[in-house]
Formats: sequence, C-alpha cells, structure tokens
Amino acid sequence: MSKVTRKLLLSVLSVVLTVVALGTTTFAWFTITNIASVQPFEAQVLADAGIEIALGDLGDGVNPSTLNWVTTLTTEDIMAYIGELGTFRFDHVTTSDGIEFWTLGSGSLSRVYSGFLEIPLHFRSNNATGINWTSVSLTSGLTPWIADVAFTSAQGDAVQSGQSISVDAASAMRIAIQGTVNEDPNHVVGYEKAGSTTNVYLGTGGDLRGDEIGEPESGIYYGANGAMNYFYRKNNELPAGIDAVATLATLTEIGAEKVLDMESGQALTAGNEYYGKVTLRIWLEGWDADAYNAILNRVVTVALSFQGDVEDQE
Repeated sequence: MSKVTRKLLLSVLSVVLTVVALGTTTFAWFTITNIASVQPFEAQVLADAGIEIALGDLGDGVNPSTLNWVTTLTTEDIMAYIGELGTFRFDHVTTSDGIEFWTLGSGSLSRVYSGFLEIPLHFRSNNATGINWTSVSLTSGLTPWIADVAFTSAQGDAVQSGQSISVDAASAMRIAIQGTVNEDPNHVVGYEKAGSTTNVYLGTGGDLRGDEIGEPESGIYYGANGAMNYFYRKNNELPAGIDAVATLATLTEIGAEKVLDMESGQALTAGNEYYGKVTLRIWLEGWDADAYNAILNRVVTVALSFQGDVEDQE
C-alpha cells in the first residue's frame, strides 16, 4: 500500500473582515479600542473525490453523524454559524500557541475567549486519510490614514502628525489551524505575511522596546518602529510585557502542511471510514508592528485551500 497525495479541491475559503473603531481606552495596545466585526463575506468550501465537509460544534446531542454533511459550504452556512455565537467582534489579542488567547489589560495579559474568529471544520471520507493545508492568501487594500501624532512607522519612516500614510491591515492578521497530527491533538500550523518593504515579520516576538532614549543609558525606550512607537507617542509609556513578547511561531509560505490525520473505523460514528476535525482561527495580533489605528475601517480578505491524502490499494 502506498500513500499518494491526490489533488483535491477540498476548500477555498474567502472571508472579508472589516475593522471598525468603537469607544476609547488607555490600557490596551491601541489608544482607541479597535474592534472588528464580521460583515457579510463570500465563503465557499468545496469537496470532491468522496470528501464531505461539515461545520459546527459537537456536544449537546450533536455528534459527527448528526452534522449537516455537504460537499459545498456556502457563505450562508458560515455566517449562520458565526451568528449562533452571538455578536462577533475582533479585538486585539495575542497567542503563543494558536490555541489560548490573551489580551493586554491594565498592566498584564489576561486570558480571553472571544475577540478572535474560531471555526470548526469537520471532514469525512471513505478514502482520504489526512488533510493538508496547501495555500493561503491574506490581503488588504491600502487606504490612506491621517496620522494623529508624530511617530516612526514600521518601515522606519518619520511620520508627522497630519500626514497621510497607507498601512496594510493584512500584515497585522494571523491565521492558525489546529488539528490532530501524529496523535498530537494540539498540532498547530500558523501563518503571517512575509517580511517585505511594506511588512515587518514578527515571528515569535522578542524585545519590542526599541531604541533607548538619551545618552548615557536612561532605561526609557521609545518602542519598536510602528505600533509600539505609536503607542509610546500617544501614551508616553509602553505596553506592559513589551520586553519579553512571546507570539506564535509562524510560516510565511504554505505548501502541503499537514493539519489533520483522519481517524479510521468511523463508519458508525461519522458515516464514513475516516473522520477528523480542524479548528481554524483568525485574529488581529496585538503585538504586530502594524496593529494600530491606521488599520481601522480596513477590509482584509483571507483565502485558504486544502488537499487530501488518499491511500491507494495496490
């Protein structure tokens, strides 16, 4: 028996997210609380070659066999699921593992269970034994923003108060998929945009205090270019924990990344021989260099694709 990867168009998921400003605060990353709401978006998840997809949470009488299994998940299906969660809004959050999320309160990080998008995707098949994440697109249009304070941009450019600049909101977004791989239920593959002339790659974080003020050493820091320096210029202080930031290790390219080993012998519980679930999470990374007021009212589009591993009998 040999395992081959059959090119299956399992999923093309497109999500449009709009960031809006609501209220004010002085203790979080942003001087203004930047919250994003999911607006109507285009989403389609397709499956062929004997693979079916379902959306939803298990429990309370819901099990794999009672899910609504389809070959195409529509925009309406996904919006209906999000609607069941109540009013959804993005908040500035952070995570080091792609599973547990935290937000910055008055002096420390606190665990949160909302403010990020979490979508459970179930797969079943009589021949596909695993699921690979094969491609991703994370984009946003560049819309001018008028700076409300002088600061240093993520690219190291001096920005004057009242100056118009454009920031790529997609640079501050992150995507992670959690699934069971090699018997590890907490296997996570994370993604962020690659470093470029318009984006600073954050990776696992580190010391984001930036340059020290004055000579000799003063022990006071301006904050790293971009959001951290913007925060300092607005508040005359830096966020707590900025000297030891720990964020999720991310890839900047996606190509056949295993995200799920399907369980066999699932005919009775799921209606097919193989079954498994992944959890898709999308969030606004609060420590990102572009996570500041310039990304308000921006639209971010996410597109994902998956393929299945199929065992051929020989």
